[in-house]
Amino acid sequence: MKKMFKLMILMLILALSLAACGGDTAKEPVEEAAVEEVAVEEVEEEAVEEVEEEATPEEAAPEEEAAPEEEAAPEEEEAMAEAVEIAFWHAMGGELGVVVDELVARYNDSQDAVHVTATYQGSYDDTYNALLAAFDTGTEPNITQNFDLASQTMFDTGRLVPAYELMAADGFDDSIFVPAVKDYYSDQDGMVAMAFNSSTPILYYNVDMFEELGLDAPSQDMTFSEFTALCDEIQAGGTEYCVTFGQVGWYFEQILANSGGLYFNNDNGRTARASEAVFNEGQGVEVFTFLSGLFADGYAPNLGKTWTDTDAAFHAEQAAMVFDSTSGALGMQEGGDFTVGTTYIPHSDSSDRNGVVIGGAALWLLDAEDDVINAAAWDFMKFMAQPDQQVTWHTGTGYFPVRTDIVDNAELEAFWEENPNFVTAINQLEDTHTTKEDGSVNYAVLGGQAGPFPAIRQFIVDAYSAVLDDGMTPQEALDAAAEKANQELSDYNAFFE
Repeated sequence: MKKMFKLMILMLILALSLAACGGDTAKEPVEEAAVEEVAVEEVEEEAVEEVEEEATPEEAAPEEEAAPEEEAAPEEEEAMAEAVEIAFWHAMGGELGVVVDELVARYNDSQDAVHVTATYQGSYDDTYNALLAAFDTGTEPNITQNFDLASQTMFDTGRLVPAYELMAADGFDDSIFVPAVKDYYSDQDGMVAMAFNSSTPILYYNVDMFEELGLDAPSQDMTFSEFTALCDEIQAGGTEYCVTFGQVGWYFEQILANSGGLYFNNDNGRTARASEAVFNEGQGVEVFTFLSGLFADGYAPNLGKTWTDTDAAFHAEQAAMVFDSTSGALGMQEGGDFTVGTTYIPHSDSSDRNGVVIGGAALWLLDAEDDVINAAAWDFMKFMAQPDQQVTWHTGTGYFPVRTDIVDNAELEAFWEENPNFVTAINQLEDTHTTKEDGSVNYAVLGGQAGPFPAIRQFIVDAYSAVLDDGMTPQEALDAAAEKANQELSDYNAFFE
């Protein structure tokens, strides 16, 4: 089986090489399939010929019999004994990193043609910055896990082998991916990155506390006013804080999208390069006034830019609710001595609920300028998107499956029956309105796209301090953030003018 796998890898490499040598004119799908079929036959014929030529007269098999497998040429045996080494950088620490290591070990144990070494690089920002630094020194990995905000930068690097090219050469059907995930990591030609770990924010709440206070579960369609009214009831019942969350840029981005607001001009940077931030207009001001007000009005503890401290406050029952990622669903429901429930994030009073933007990250294949290495890297990326791996990843973390064809999986159905909190993220995404009532694209829920987005996100983090510590109004703080964002956009876009 392992030798057959190696032969398959070699055939894939040959098919990719033929596709790469085909010139700029794209072949029709039927023609590509024909080329690959011929390539497979040629590889098989050459392998048989080499075995026959290397056999001694005494060892040669009768003409009517196939040559014994163990009589392979020394050159072939040496090639099979040497696995292609692939470096994979990721941003999954703690419990998430344990699951990543499990999947990588599963791949390495499944065959011996490719060996993947996974290296944790720190947070999303750390991994992103490490990659940019590695480009300067020529030490970049073969595959990197890069987060959603880095997509435009990754598109612009010119260092990728786009997934759609590999899919076309390999006959890979990308229709199996969740449409929102597929669209997020695509350019005009198709999926550039391989979908892997996708998440959205949800609202976790203490079910036991709500029942003790005689409160109904939080609504899936809750406005800001309804949210603060709920907070008043919770704190009137004696709970120190209503909700807790970190002053990170993600919640602002997501609740802005859920309220139908844009982050950048040019349809969130989707129809042309973003050249101006618009988060300081309309919905953006309403959203930031709500979020910063939760701290200023004592509904939430001011714990700064954190994830762990806010989780700890929730688990210690200092707060009845917490905004957090679906990726932490397992740890969230196991971290406290109470039952945890989940629901959708709120939206502004002046809007209807729109939905959420894909969060998390994807796998990007960096061009090694070596067809053998690129084919090996692609094989691992495909493996990580297979149903078995996606089921393990989802049930072990909370990131939702990126495939649509495993919803009837018996293991998943049994898991969801016992862990309904894992389904909330899937339902919230399914209930996202990607088109408006008039049939036009709802660019708010597609999310913003801009090269310097990671840096711009930090300006929103700073805006919290500007309001809470420096006395600025939400409008003033967002205006200051937008001014800095516009300079970042101008500097970045200048490289492409």
